[in-house]
Amino acid sequence: MRMKPMKLFAVQEVGRDELNNPITEPVLIGLYKGAISPWKTEEIALLDRQVIQTKRKLLTDAPKRVIEQAEQVEVDGDTYGMDEVTTDTGRWRLCHVRL
Repeated sequence: MRMKPMKLFAVQEVGRDELNNPITEPVLIGLYKGAISPWKTEEIALLDRQVIQTKRKLLTDAPKRVIEQAEQVEVDGDTYGMDEVTTDTGRWRLCHVRL
């Protein structure tokens, strides 16, 4: 699996609109390496079809503390919403990201 440059973003409030709703912008919090991984046949059989259609797996070397702060990730020109860290092996983290 080839790892590609990856950007992690946190969402920061930059102001308020006329109705006092927050205006937010993504702020870069880290540059790491990551790869979007396909679902295995066993995972497809175990998980709900909607999970498979709306989520992807991300393998990364980013520290867990940075991933927990991130709300968005950009890999290979595509932007995903961060969902959860499912596996932490010490060297790698496996995360679920939303389309």
